[in-house]
Amino acid sequence: MWPYLDKAICKMAKQIAQPIVAEQIPKYKIDSVEFEELTLGSLPPTFQGMKVYNTEEKELIMELGLKWAGNPNILVAAKAFGLKATVQVLELQVFASPRITLKPLVPSFPCFVNIHVSLMEKPHVDFGVKLLGADLMSIPGAYRIVQEIIKDQVANMYLWPKRLEVQIMDPTKAMKKPVGILNVIVVRAMKLKKKDLLGASDPYVKLKLLDDDMSTKKTTVKHSNLNPEWNEEFSFVVKDPETQVLSFQVYDWEQVCFIS
Repeated sequence: MWPYLDKAICKMAKQIAQPIVAEQIPKYKIDSVEFEELTLGSLPPTFQGMKVYNTEEKELIMELGLKWAGNPNILVAAKAFGLKATVQVLELQVFASPRITLKPLVPSFPCFVNIHVSLMEKPHVDFGVKLLGADLMSIPGAYRIVQEIIKDQVANMYLWPKRLEVQIMDPTKAMKKPVGILNVIVVRAMKLKKKDLLGASDPYVKLKLLDDDMSTKKTTVKHSNLNPEWNEEFSFVVKDPETQVLSFQVYDWEQVCFIS
């Protein structure tokens, strides 16, 4: 999972950094600042502990102790007065206490609509910065100034009660409750197309309620049969009978291709 989170977090970090950089660079007469490389490396963060809160609302609140000492690849290029300088961030360590709220809780998978993330205190950030082989953090006072700027910027965006909100589900669909059960019997198929080299097919039927990714069901496979009979029964939970549509598709098992 971490490689996928790495990409998502880096994408979000770039989006967050853009307006901050755009606001700051005019003060220092810098033309542009952009990421040349941004990956968090192969080491995921670890959680030192978890606290869960009980509330009267339809929500789940967790506070985590997060520690990350990774091997990121972060290169930042700055341009000013026709010159370009590339800065590398080294040995980045982060200690934070995020509060994660899943709300509202709903009966449909993944069982919550939104994720809210806040920081309960300023994060601790430790790192080194190098430019053309020189250690910029060796300049007196530079290390503390840069570290405090980063902590303040992160805190200004997400320190409680401010928060980052990510929508996981469409709330209009998530809140719909089941209104009935649809029972379906797949009886037979006739005169299917030949998909095998020997002039036959190995068909099975895939059934799915549209707009419901968790509703997919399959029949058994009937080998070497162009007129298969199944007589298999399936049940589907219906939430909106006026808009939901049941689809039937026949596939060949060996070639995994659409037949009809």
